Amino acid sequence: MNKAKAQTVTILTHSYLNWYGQEYSRIFGGGLERYVHLLCQAVKELGLIPVVHQLTYYSPFDTVHEGIRIRGWSFESNQITEAFEQMADAAGGLLIYASCIWHPIRYRPGSIGICHGINWDTPFLAAETKAAIGRHINQALKQLDKVVSVDSHFQTFCRAVCEYDDPAKITLLPNPVDTVWFKPRTASHSNEIRVLYPRRLSYERGLVTMMLSADELLNRYENVIVEFAGELIDGTMMNTVFHLWLEAHPHRDRIHHQTYTFETIRDAYHQADIAVIPTLFSEGTSLSCLEAMSCGLPVVATNVGGLNDLIIDGFNGRLTSPSSDAITPAICELIEQPRLRRRMGVAARRAALAFDQGRWIAEWKAILTAQLAKRER
Repeated sequence: MNKAKAQTVTILTHSYLNWYGQEYSRIFGGGLERYVHLLCQAVKELGLIPVVHQLTYYSPFDTVHEGIRIRGWSFESNQITEAFEQMADAAGGLLIYASCIWHPIRYRPGSIGICHGINWDTPFLAAETKAAIGRHINQALKQLDKVVSVDSHFQTFCRAVCEYDDPAKITLLPNPVDTVWFKPRTASHSNEIRVLYPRRLSYERGLVTMMLSADELLNRYENVIVEFAGELIDGTMMNTVFHLWLEAHPHRDRIHHQTYTFETIRDAYHQADIAVIPTLFSEGTSLSCLEAMSCGLPVVATNVGGLNDLIIDGFNGRLTSPSSDAITPAICELIEQPRLRRRMGVAARRAALAFDQGRWIAEWKAILTAQLAKRER
């Protein structure tokens, strides 16, 4: 085997640097991008060379960011499969397909796939489309050596609809959190209650649900502030809807919106009293949920995807159905009961320790070492 290629691990993904624009000097602020960033760290700790290939809506690019080579591939929205196959043909070393494994991709033998959560769990998607996705996943399991799943729901899905002999084909490795960096704040004595939505401002992440809930919370409680801490994508309908809502809101002085970096998002958690993760569909083990838990915040989350792996209702937060009618009473309960907030926050921190980042990096290093050894045989 070519020695140079043996030293390279190439990660194929749909998004890493800002694919919604042409400013390639920063990583886009989403969970997938943070996952890829941390995976590159695990690769480097093994003395290997990480390379990232990603899609872009604009012209192809080839750049270096924080010492990592990143190649951007332009594509048509109906040709994601072809784009991933082009990336694979140009890539060297061990391949990791870090997204889009629900597409009918022709995978390179000896590769690893990652499922970041089931993103086809919306009722608006036709049953025929969901059935086709099941077939694509089945083909992926036949072609890939291993699939790493961030939550138990994908694992259960595969056991229910796919055919594979080896139970170790799917490795369950939930997303991690840096429990040293994301630590609880010192006690606050403010009379204000700050409710934090630490997500990308998009429909599937429950933006409209949170806006509806904020309407009721701000009308009911004069000491409540609601912060939306996440990226808004220019030119999208959600961008327009959010700004129109914010500008016309009678309590807009108590609605805050700020975009944070990976490093500064801790400030948002430290200022908050309650975190809300109101996902409607397409959720793995939410990094935002884990970060909030690690900072000692009680979390109100919807019972979608991997959130069920993180929150035990009544212990470290509340799990509700994905609607503002269900979420709002759970938030109100925590607003009105400070002792309950503190108790659930302490439990959240304890639960987060089980998802510590050091353990995750060690497990990924073991996966990579075993796969490279298998390729050399």
